[in-house]
Amino acid sequence: MEVPDVDVSLEDMKITLEFIRLLQNASLDGSALDPEVIDRIRNPREEPFKITDEDVLLSIKIFLAVANASEDTYNAIREAIMGRFPDVSILTLYKVKKTIEELTGVVGQKDDMCVNSCIGYTGPYAAFEHCPKCGQDRYCPVKSRAGTKVARQTFTSMLPSTQVQAFYASEDVANEMGWFHETALRIIASTPPGASSLSEFQDIVSSAELLQRVANGTIKAYDAVLMFSIDGAQLYQNKESDCWMSLWLLGNIRPEKRFKKAYILPGVIIPGPNHPKDLDSFLFPSFYHVAGVMREGLPIYHAPLRARVASNPFFAFGMADGPGMAMFEGTVGHHGAFGCRVLCGLLGRHKPGCPHYYPALLRPLGDPAPGSDHDDISLASLRGPSVEEYNRNLQLLLSARNDTQYKQLRRATGLCKPSIVSGLPRALPIPFCFPPDLMHLSWLNIPELYLSLWRGTIKGSTRSDPKSWVCAVWATDEKWTAHGRRVERAMPFLPGFFDRPPRNIAEKVNSGYKATEYKTWFYNYAPAMLRNELSEAYWEQLCELVHGVTLLYAESIRPEEIVESKQHLSAAVLHHEILYYARDPDRLHVVRPCIHSVWHAPDMVVLLGSLICLTQLPMERLIGDLGGQIKQPSNPFANLSQRALRRCQENALKALDPRLDRTQAKLGQLPRGALDIGNGYVLLRARDRCAREIPPEEAAAFLDYLSHKEPERYADQDQSSFSFKVQKWARLRLPNDTVARSAWKEQEKPLKKLRMARCVKVISFAASRSTVEVAEVRYFCEVGDTRRPVALVSVFGPCDRTLYERSKKTVELHTYRGNSGLCVVDVKRIRSVIGMIPDDEGDGVDFESDYLHLHVGSQYFVVEKLGLEVRMFGTHDEEMDVDE
Repeated sequence: MEVPDVDVSLEDMKITLEFIRLLQNASLDGSALDPEVIDRIRNPREEPFKITDEDVLLSIKIFLAVANASEDTYNAIREAIMGRFPDVSILTLYKVKKTIEELTGVVGQKDDMCVNSCIGYTGPYAAFEHCPKCGQDRYCPVKSRAGTKVARQTFTSMLPSTQVQAFYASEDVANEMGWFHETALRIIASTPPGASSLSEFQDIVSSAELLQRVANGTIKAYDAVLMFSIDGAQLYQNKESDCWMSLWLLGNIRPEKRFKKAYILPGVIIPGPNHPKDLDSFLFPSFYHVAGVMREGLPIYHAPLRARVASNPFFAFGMADGPGMAMFEGTVGHHGAFGCRVLCGLLGRHKPGCPHYYPALLRPLGDPAPGSDHDDISLASLRGPSVEEYNRNLQLLLSARNDTQYKQLRRATGLCKPSIVSGLPRALPIPFCFPPDLMHLSWLNIPELYLSLWRGTIKGSTRSDPKSWVCAVWATDEKWTAHGRRVERAMPFLPGFFDRPPRNIAEKVNSGYKATEYKTWFYNYAPAMLRNELSEAYWEQLCELVHGVTLLYAESIRPEEIVESKQHLSAAVLHHEILYYARDPDRLHVVRPCIHSVWHAPDMVVLLGSLICLTQLPMERLIGDLGGQIKQPSNPFANLSQRALRRCQENALKALDPRLDRTQAKLGQLPRGALDIGNGYVLLRARDRCAREIPPEEAAAFLDYLSHKEPERYADQDQSSFSFKVQKWARLRLPNDTVARSAWKEQEKPLKKLRMARCVKVISFAASRSTVEVAEVRYFCEVGDTRRPVALVSVFGPCDRTLYERSKKTVELHTYRGNSGLCVVDVKRIRSVIGMIPDDEGDGVDFESDYLHLHVGSQYFVVEKLGLEVRMFGTHDEEMDVDE
């Protein structure tokens, strides 16, 4: 959703300073919460949680079970049960909601706001009766004439403290909440004194800034490590429904669980119809409450300890997309003279008469516009984020005495106001607490930029037609349409857990092409598909960029990989300017902020930890999740607020009483007929009814395997006369929850109806060392006296090493060998499920009648889901729940 730039004035900066002053003196008593709510926060229940009243428990179970149904559904079920069982007393809908609120302590705080979404009437605006931005009345004029003050619009804030208390009062979740501190202490203890770097970087627990605060005791064992995220959303595609939403994340919980729905805490819901003009006024109630709890301390009942302990929340990170972050962080935005969000000091350049600056390193040819005529800038000369530099610049900005001085200092510093976060007593200092949003940068901004360059549709040039540029390889409809067909024809070869596979980009790019589609298309498909379309220099620059970004998504990033990523991104940034901008002032606009921002990413990993854990992806998922539950289109914003509050209460309730969490109960259950073979591996149906004899070439592969595993029985067998029977299994679940399938069942479907998931990476051992091979699974089975689980696979030919090195390790091309590559492997050597995409146009393949799918002698390139993305957001395959 496009967010317009908000013009911040000197008066706005003064208002922000007042918000900060109020935060610095925050207390629970000064908040707008009811006294009984404050008392519950200060005096939480100090006993194990249990619902003893069976009727109340039944009422809550029914309420949770019909969460997405209408109120009439609950009432109808209540009446039916009480009609059949008169002794059972089911609570009314009002009472069950009130009971859940009392049991969890989770409430929403409502505050008035401008009917045009300009401001929230909080903090310095609390006494205003008219909006200072648009002049609209705060209260309904009709009811005001009757002597009643009723706000025309309100917004709701869900406060994180009560949810944190509920999580610690849960036996299971309280143990999860200890993960961050325990892991941080282990990292500190295992790092030699004076070491220049950690041995690996995983999650935010590897952040140098957070580890320092654990080491000096600022963050203690029971302190909640808070992460805040905010973004704009459009609830309906063809209706005015803009709003803003936020959430809180708990860094205490391991990333495999942190981003699950049960642990995401909805924050503030800001109704539309317009974008906020003073975002601080809407964040103030939540931040005031958090600041008060930080100053006072948050008492919690720690269920495993059976004791009351103190938790002092710590604000670690604030996250938003580019325009939202400018409002949140208090920077000028990415088109300012110093527009870098990392505040590296790069002075941008602009075209004559154009107010937008671009982060170009190279000086334009000719006579550049004043302010853009400085010499070439070396990447090595740019600094990293600095608290001292930020504070110096902020003091300069605050010294402005009139609007003229303010505008001059705003341009010179890259700041437009202090951030509201600076009012929190316990937080990472600015700018460290504002990480770059790797998701929007790498999944949307960068792919969209290069797509417009390759199509010749980028706007902004006045002296030349972008379709005539060398890079515009899809300037003609014929070539663009052919590429779209190739992308579409790759879809059957991509496993189902790749969320949304890229559709025909030529047909769908202007009709809601999703970020996940762009990501797969650009980072998985483009290096292979464009190597014969882009000229060599342009293709190599693409590969440098793809490899540099892809390294940052690894589950575990080693220091040498950070260095490698930095080297490739440095080369990609410089080559982007040389090739696409070419010092031409008319092309200055192709040096977009996203190209510069992603260059900072490797350095930020060292400071802040893995950046994929600090993106807007959880926010985007929450928007889609809550937006899909709206049942009152006539008043969507109020309904959205109710849904968000209900989500908070349900999460707290399920944490307190696991009996109420039906989803969690299902997680430990295996599908019907499944066989757990240990270490997270599970064989899944379909299963053949009996053992059947297999063809000689397959039997030879089994004999070779068994002669090594059970030589006393099989070493002397004659291969020419050897026959063998196996009882086949169709699928295997891996420890990361991906499901590997098999040709045995997949070849019952034509390509048109398939999302192939039978290609895997396998660890093999040769010459006393392990190597990774790519293979197609034919089927799974158990063999030998010990019923050893194995897979019959067809190993692809070796990787084209020349292409692999030329492509900066982004294109891994293999030839399918069919039966000539057959061998048997232990299933626990299978490490991941991958896609194998045809390395040709595929026009000769009939998707309606092709049941083989992979063809001997054809070449295919590897597509893998990004490493940490698998770990964080899961790869649940709907096929898990299907019996074949």
